[in-house]
Amino acid sequence: MAWLCTAGGAMVVVVLAGVASPQAYATGDDHEKRSAEVLQELVPSPEGPGCAAAVGVRGSVVWEAGRGKADLSTGRAITSKTVFDMASNSKQFTADAVLLLAGRRQLALSDPLSDFLDNPPAWTRNVTLGNLMRHTSGITDYQDLLEAKGIKLTDPAGQKEAIAAVLASQPEGPAGKRFSYSNSNYVLLAHVVERVAGKPFPAFIQQEFFTPLHLRMTLAPGVDVPGKAKSYDEKDGSFTPNSSPWKQYGDGSVQSSPGEFVRWADNYRTGRIGGKELLAGVTDGSVSVGDVLRPRGIEEGRYGAGILVLPDKSLVHRGDWEGFHSTFKVSPDRKTAVTVVCNVDSPDHFRAANQLLDIWTK
Repeated sequence: MAWLCTAGGAMVVVVLAGVASPQAYATGDDHEKRSAEVLQELVPSPEGPGCAAAVGVRGSVVWEAGRGKADLSTGRAITSKTVFDMASNSKQFTADAVLLLAGRRQLALSDPLSDFLDNPPAWTRNVTLGNLMRHTSGITDYQDLLEAKGIKLTDPAGQKEAIAAVLASQPEGPAGKRFSYSNSNYVLLAHVVERVAGKPFPAFIQQEFFTPLHLRMTLAPGVDVPGKAKSYDEKDGSFTPNSSPWKQYGDGSVQSSPGEFVRWADNYRTGRIGGKELLAGVTDGSVSVGDVLRPRGIEEGRYGAGILVLPDKSLVHRGDWEGFHSTFKVSPDRKTAVTVVCNVDSPDHFRAANQLLDIWTK
């Protein structure tokens, strides 16, 4: 299978390798039935937009399903293979790319952002790559900066415009003082990876992560890849298509089915990509988020390398963009992972992910 994706402004073809078939979960109990009930509760009606979910154990997909419509205009159903924009769940690949380069001694998390910019603003000398990774840079979110300039989500804007807006602004506070979630941090990290690796960021992620792990994923901002769901906004029972021509990356734009995402999760157990040094970097230096993420259903935790570490040592992240909403969670022992992703806002997808993880770990 091949997907078209953008790389540095050019259109390239990404060939996606085959993956292992899902394996049966040898418990003899009702895991699949209970999982299906969670999905049905999450999506009561199959006639509107919906969700897909998957559970992985040691890198094998043990259960996956979809419910609802991927495209209301055609009636195409959501299946376990439907592709979604994983939004901010993409950040872990960006962070791991930085850790990979750090492991190769091509950069260090203590390096200032200014080292990777032409004509850097003075304030970038005080912001380290570690500050960007852990959202302690104090930098304003580029979405707010672009909208303040009159650029709406319905107007074209890409990586260049986002970075220019960030560098023309001033941080909201000194770096390293507090956690403040900002997509700008990860757009800048993608730029750093490009500068150090000497190649477009999507191509680097494909080469270093997707291809060696045989993952049917692509990093493709603003591209309608084959099999992808349409996303919708809901108001009073009516659904309106939601899309934006914005094409930033690093903070989002990985396109995947939930099954492929739980297969990716096994790298947190095996360290196949990056080894022990990358795995240590995922949690080392993590910072408390306080109650900043409470509106997103996360009461407490510490933000590491593109992922939140909860008090029980489980890993979790959420993603929300253009009507796509996802929750990704990995068990404390790193053996089991869950992904739930929807093409319309669902207040319960985080709860559903927790329910599914409970079913498959108890």
